[in-house]
Amino acid sequence: MKNFNKRLRAVLFVLLCVPFCGAWTVAAEQTETRYTGGELISTYASETISYVSKQVVEDIATANNAPYYSAVGDLSNGCGAIAGAVIVGFYDKYYSNLIAGWDSYYSTGRYKGKDTVYVPALMHDLFARMNTNQVQPGVSENDFKTGLKAYVNNQGYNLTYSSLGSGNSFNYTAFKTAINNNEVVALFVQPSNLYALSPSNNQDLLVSTSISGNHIMVAYGYYEVKYTLSSGIRTDKYLRVATGLAVSTAFYKIGSYVDATYTVKIS
Repeated sequence: MKNFNKRLRAVLFVLLCVPFCGAWTVAAEQTETRYTGGELISTYASETISYVSKQVVEDIATANNAPYYSAVGDLSNGCGAIAGAVIVGFYDKYYSNLIAGWDSYYSTGRYKGKDTVYVPALMHDLFARMNTNQVQPGVSENDFKTGLKAYVNNQGYNLTYSSLGSGNSFNYTAFKTAINNNEVVALFVQPSNLYALSPSNNQDLLVSTSISGNHIMVAYGYYEVKYTLSSGIRTDKYLRVATGLAVSTAFYKIGSYVDATYTVKIS
C-alpha cells in the first residue's frame, strides 16, 4: 500500500507539474530578446546646431576603421551574422585564415568591401551557427556570442568577450580603452536612431535615421565634439559604428539605450 501511494504521488506530480513547467519554459523563451535587424525607416534633420565656435575634442578609431558589410538577400533577420562577419573581417588582418582563402584587406591595410563569394559564405556559416530564426525570428544575444565563438574556434583561434555594461551603466571609459587597444565592440540595441553630422557655415546639421527593429552593430571608434553656443557650452559624444545596413557607417549617441555591449577580442 505504501508503494502504491508513492507511485500515486509521483503520477500526480507529473500531471500537475509538467503543464506549469512547460508554461514557464515558453514564458522564458518568449521574454528572450531577439535581434532581427530591421529597416531604416526615416531620414530627417533632427536638429540644427548653430555655434560660435566648434572643437573636435576626440576622433579616435581602430586602425583603418572596420569592414563595411551589408545584408545577404537570402538571410532574413540576419543582423547577427552580418555583425559577426564584420568582427571576423576586422580581425582577419591580424589572424590569418580567419576567412579561409581570402584577405579582408588591401596591402595598404584598408579593408575591402563585401565580395560575392567569401563574405556571403561567412555570413551563411555564422547565420547557421547562431541558430538564426530557430523557434523565433532573429538571433538571441547568447546564440550570437556562442555561434561567433564556435566559428573562431573552428578556425584555430580563441575569442573572449568582456562586458562594457548596458543601459545607463555603459562604461564609456572602458569602451575607449578597447578602441585604443585596436579592439571592436558588439552593440545590442533596441529600435533607435543613427546619426550623421552635416557641417555648413557655423552650424552642424544633425541628421537622424531610425532603425525599426532590435539590431546588432559593431562599434570601432568614438567622436566627441564641443560647441560654444551663444547660450553656453554643449558637448556631444558618439560611437562610430559599422551598421550592417544600407547606411554603412554612422554615429550612435552616447546615452542612447543599449541592451548589452561587449568588447570582442580574438587571439
